[in-house]
Amino acid sequence: ADKLEAYWEDEAVIKAAFERFNGRIKELEGTIDARNSDLDLKNRSGAGVIPYELLKPYSTPGVTGKGVPNSISI
Repeated sequence: ADKLEAYWEDEAVIKAAFERFNGRIKELEGTIDARNSDLDLKNRSGAGVIPYELLKPYSTPGVTGKGVPNSISI
């Protein structure tokens, strides 16, 4: 989520951790965008290549093919 729940806003430690986490997520989205636009990457050039968007954290409402699934194993 890109917004902290109201009942956690008064907890300074939780708020700081959320802000660090949210900042890191935005960095990761930038990394995904940069890799999608890098034509030197072998999997990013050629006919029919679509951008990778599965783990992009933010998307518009509806089915977009973007976002982190509720359950993921890394």
